[in-house]
Amino acid sequence: MTLQGKGFFTYILKECEGGDPAAILATAQAAGLSHMLIKIADGTKPFGIDADGKDFTAPVVQALRAAGIAVWGWHYIRGNDPTGEANTAVARTQALSLDGYVLDAEEEYKESGKEASARQFMAAIEGALTVPIALSSFRFPNYHPELPWSTFLEKCDYHMPQVYWEQAHNAGDQLRESKRQCDALPNARPYIPTGAAYGVTGWAPTQADISDFLDTARELDLPAVNFFQWAYCREHLPQIWTQIAQYDWTATPQPPSPPIPEPPTPPEPEPPVPPEPEPEPPTPPTPEPPPAPAEDAFATQFLAALNSQKAGQAAALYDPNAVRVWGDEILRSLAAIQGGFAIFFASLPVGTTFKLSGVEADDDLRFVTWKAGTLAGETTLILKNSKIMWDYTFLD
Repeated sequence: MTLQGKGFFTYILKECEGGDPAAILATAQAAGLSHMLIKIADGTKPFGIDADGKDFTAPVVQALRAAGIAVWGWHYIRGNDPTGEANTAVARTQALSLDGYVLDAEEEYKESGKEASARQFMAAIEGALTVPIALSSFRFPNYHPELPWSTFLEKCDYHMPQVYWEQAHNAGDQLRESKRQCDALPNARPYIPTGAAYGVTGWAPTQADISDFLDTARELDLPAVNFFQWAYCREHLPQIWTQIAQYDWTATPQPPSPPIPEPPTPPEPEPPVPPEPEPEPPTPPTPEPPPAPAEDAFATQFLAALNSQKAGQAAALYDPNAVRVWGDEILRSLAAIQGGFAIFFASLPVGTTFKLSGVEADDDLRFVTWKAGTLAGETTLILKNSKIMWDYTFLD
């Protein structure tokens, strides 16, 4: 089944419209949803079944499918018992007559030895499932190289990365960067992103974020999008739910037509003026070299801060609310960022020099590759008011 349009993930189904199938269907239809993604399993355990064995997921699936809304099941897997997880995935997908299956692989699949688990799991479900399969995982693969991306994607039909722009408000930029990295993976698959429709302490998406995310998805010619998650959005972010519901996915955004100018009024004729003698042609000025491209200016500033090897100078480039992901570190304050730089600089051999290998710029997004002796890095910078709001750096 080919997905088209808007979809929503559910987590605890009973928290969605009280778990009532008719209410869930009516709400989904009013929001113009083409598909839903319902949690059906966690590890080796089925999800959506009461303690007494009653499957409260099945009536919701039946109501939605009968009305033409596709239903996919999603499953959080850990890789400790790949055969058991595969058996659960197949049993739940077949019992519910689902239209598709989504495997959610995250931190546990970055552990050593999980490549073999991924291969075993995918071989088991590929032979038993006849519906499309999708991978849901981190939005920026470059920062999670341990995850067996190509092993999962080799047997998948879709890639559904979790493009959650927490602590920022640049949904479109993060969506573009996520797609760029996902499209570069071995065994890349059609890209269907999942946007943020939830909040965390001190942050929630704005209506402008949602419009940016959806408009960018359309500009990228993506077939569909998803959002996570239904119950939180309905209860805590009703304005976000309304924004998603009112977005007409079927209408192709068109640029506004330029106004047709009024024809100019002919000027009044003026009496002829005797011609003046032609002046001597001016001496052409000596051409000056063109300035350095503006899009490289911040990358150059970033490189200079690294080469200063002064933690305070490097930290001064960051917004007070910045987040820095550098290798395995996640730092969330200027003090922590400065401390991280101090430790990093102290670890370098004396005389280390940083050199740019490449720079890509797009508005407030910078993708910088650099080398420092035997060390190489890929840094994605997301700026706000000429300060770094997010720094994702993967070290080779």
